[in-house]
Amino acid sequence: MKQFSWKVLFPILILSLAFGLCKKPDSELGSGDKKDSSLSAVVVFSVGESKISHFDGTEEKAQLGSTVKTGDTINTGDKGKVDLQFTNGSSIRVSPSTILDFAKLAMNTDGAVDTQVSLVSGKVFANVNKAKKEDNFSVITPTAIAGVRGTSFIVENDAKTNKAKVRVVEGAVAMAPRIPALDNLSDKEIAENAEFQKLRNSVIAAEVVLEKGQETSITSRNDKLESSIETLDLKKATQSVESEKLVVKTAKVTKSEEQELSTIVKVDEKTAAELVELNQSGSKEDNAAKVAEIEKKRKAIEEELASKQEAQKKKFESSLAEKPKELNNKKDIVSYYERIEKIVLTSGKYEIGAIINQENNMMIVHTEQGIKKINLDDVEEVVYDYQTKVKF
Repeated sequence: MKQFSWKVLFPILILSLAFGLCKKPDSELGSGDKKDSSLSAVVVFSVGESKISHFDGTEEKAQLGSTVKTGDTINTGDKGKVDLQFTNGSSIRVSPSTILDFAKLAMNTDGAVDTQVSLVSGKVFANVNKAKKEDNFSVITPTAIAGVRGTSFIVENDAKTNKAKVRVVEGAVAMAPRIPALDNLSDKEIAENAEFQKLRNSVIAAEVVLEKGQETSITSRNDKLESSIETLDLKKATQSVESEKLVVKTAKVTKSEEQELSTIVKVDEKTAAELVELNQSGSKEDNAAKVAEIEKKRKAIEEELASKQEAQKKKFESSLAEKPKELNNKKDIVSYYERIEKIVLTSGKYEIGAIINQENNMMIVHTEQGIKKINLDDVEEVVYDYQTKVKF
């Protein structure tokens, strides 16, 4: 995909809203820069049923050590979840019921890494490392492109409504409408056409910036904006962009989503290489004894990674009490924890809040007044999912 020159104005990260179908950019499959070398991402964690559909038409189960390259697709099941690690250390978690295409995984002669994945439907959590200034990491949806450097963010796409939502947990995002028909035009072609220039200028003028803790969403308008410059109604497209108002809101990130981001599995280069080798050896080996030995080694690594992930999960849960979020009312508590409980005490009094943990005979509860510790001996009853019984 050709990059417009105005994008250099945003060195931290770029988010351009798309109005086209979610697909692999035409210029990146089969006709890309010949100087680029192909890279791959490695599956470092997988639970549930998920599969990888390779560009050559073959398929395999998404398991530890599986690799994906340009043109491959991951499809997670209803309970499937897959963590992938990229060459530069960036990592993503593919949520259940998600279809993710790998549009481009490449490195140029200068060592800059270009990673582009297309979120057809579902949700992706991303932790992108600070790398070279020239590196590119993008998540494309039918309505948005999130170009990232040094940030954590969540992208989701509702395939039924073609509505994409982007929430920034760390970093900053420059957002602008994207016209698919402009993607295949060079800067020179745009400069030589006054109508093309006007359209691109309207895109630039529509930009907004998402900071840490902010979100926005947009719904596809494919009926108004064509992907072909020959069939595109330039006047209508320009008017659509000029009338588009991107609303920046405070991001609503739940406790479970923060936990997903904090527990994305990462491994060192040696472990990643070992996982790939074990996976490849296992697929080629016919000797049952050797296959069992390979599987045993892979299982040992899997258990070690699961243990580390569990430790990270406990660390996150501890932080909820040690550094609690400021939740000023019951509605805020329900929004973050996605639940609230009523704890009835033996004294006849009660507390309303989200139970964070129970340890050492103590119940730790996040209430409107902050964190409270309640002795389990003083608890008469707990009414779970209290938000379904009353309105806040």
